Amino acid sequence: MKKSICIEKIFLEEDFYDRFKCVKEAGFEYAEFWTWPTRDVPRIAEICEELNLKIASISGDKLFSLIVNEERQEYLDYLGQSIEVAKKLNTQNLVIHSNGMDGPKLMNDGAGISYVKKVASMTRTLSEAAKMAEAAGVTLVLEAVNTYSVPGYFLTKTVDSGDLCRVVGSPNLKILYDIWHMQQMEGNIIRHLTEYKDVLGYIHVGDTPERYEPGSGEVNFDRVKRTLKELGYNGIFGFELVPSSTSARACELIKEF
Repeated sequence: MKKSICIEKIFLEEDFYDRFKCVKEAGFEYAEFWTWPTRDVPRIAEICEELNLKIASISGDKLFSLIVNEERQEYLDYLGQSIEVAKKLNTQNLVIHSNGMDGPKLMNDGAGISYVKKVASMTRTLSEAAKMAEAAGVTLVLEAVNTYSVPGYFLTKTVDSGDLCRVVGSPNLKILYDIWHMQQMEGNIIRHLTEYKDVLGYIHVGDTPERYEPGSGEVNFDRVKRTLKELGYNGIFGFELVPSSTSARACELIKEF
């Protein structure tokens, strides 16, 4: 199982650049983080080379929204820059979203834009984005998010993200299935994983309701793991969760996952 530690949630007591060493010392091969413009990418690449650590994913978008037709070119331009960063970090996965976000702040909730136009805009932009990903040899993973944490976010269900990926039809466009988000929005984890196994590209792990380690809440992770194994999923499990006590203890529990 490929386990990635999200250093935007774990090891926050350490300086950002020291967190990579913490991940390696905790016994993991992969780390992930979010947006790159404020980070020293060459320094990260050097650190990872020294540690023999891999970057599982970074965010491919930020301020511009897939749902806004007028922002298509800006979105694609930024994505192109993200792809170049991914190449420098030898990163295979770029996380993308329906709405632009600056940290927890939603940049555009699409108020005044019809549902049909949002879907049409996403489909057109994703089709172009997928071609860019294919040419670069990276995978875009589209994330549905819960609206309790991010009010106004457009993609909130697996059927939405999954069917968009199917319509675009690119092997380099998949869904990021975040267990913490989707348990809150739709439940039926096993059914949704099974139904959309053909476009399943990345898994984020966090138990509900608190987003602590697996086993702390209401999700039956033994069944989830068994199902994913039966489905033949061999991608990344990204642990984007909040430690219930310390980062060291969280990593111990993640190792047991």
